[in-house]
Amino acid sequence: MADDATTVRDTLREWIAADDQIRQLQAQIKAIRDRKNQLGGNILQFMRGQNLDNFVIEGQGAISRQQRTVRPRPNRSVVRTQVAVLLSDQPERMAEVLRAIEGVPEPGEADTVTTRELLTRRLPRSQHITLG
Repeated sequence: MADDATTVRDTLREWIAADDQIRQLQAQIKAIRDRKNQLGGNILQFMRGQNLDNFVIEGQGAISRQQRTVRPRPNRSVVRTQVAVLLSDQPERMAEVLRAIEGVPEPGEADTVTTRELLTRRLPRSQHITLG
């Protein structure tokens, strides 16, 4: 019985040590990610100022500047109208769908088209492929 308690105690200590290590690594990853985002802002500013879309780095791939546009989702009245048009020949199904979308929150008044600028990195493909 004492041997089981010792084993459980040791297992718990190892588990706690592993959990602590994971938490420390996650904190390090967050710090690295924050530093990368800050440096990325500097790179984007430089690329915008020089009107560049790509940096090709010898042997290390390329860093590209991209713009992504996010459009606001349609409001509930537009969805109701489209459902009514598409399901006009199926009134029971239309009523079921309209009841289902009643719980969906209405988009905010400030919804506008948003453009985000991102940096992406593409690594070069390996020239030698070995299948083992």
